Amino acid sequence: MPQFDLRGIKVANYVNTAGTVTYTGATSAGDAMNVNIELRFAEGRLYAESTLAEFMRKCVGGTISIGVKYIPDAVQTMLFGVTAKSRTVGSKTISSLVTSAKDTPNYVGVAFYAPDMIDGVKKYTAVKVAKALFGNPSMTLQTAGENITFNTPTTSGEFLADNSTNQDMIEVAVCDTEEDAIAWVTAVLA
Repeated sequence: MPQFDLRGIKVANYVNTAGTVTYTGATSAGDAMNVNIELRFAEGRLYAESTLAEFMRKCVGGTISIGVKYIPDAVQTMLFGVTAKSRTVGSKTISSLVTSAKDTPNYVGVAFYAPDMIDGVKKYTAVKVAKALFGNPSMTLQTAGENITFNTPTTSGEFLADNSTNQDMIEVAVCDTEEDAIAWVTAVLA
């Protein structure tokens, strides 16, 4: 199922109240460039009389990486627990974000969608990751050279089961229209 033109990456604070999972503060994570999700499995093999008698496999979480054009300051605060700071330099006030040893990243829900072709019909595949914890993106800056390069952030993290009764990890919906996909992404992070 080839996907193209990723759109609408949203993140929201993950809230668990006595086993009921909700999300607050849903916002755009920035202009979408790419998302990569890799599942991780626990496996077990039981051998009896020198042959494989049982095999079990269970999804236990995975990794997610998000690439965007720029991560807005409010989203960096939500994802990474960084602190906003202002300094007066001459007659100007300049805002910055401070990463410190005391930062505590926050669990978030992530949702996005992309147009898709399914059996020759344009559909919209929408995805929600229920509970993820991200780390600050690495930063590379360099002098100009012969080629134009862009310094765009990619943040990676781990996702795991939420603390609901179902222990959800990933939810995928196929929507008929882009409007339906946008509504679905908004609804699952409410």
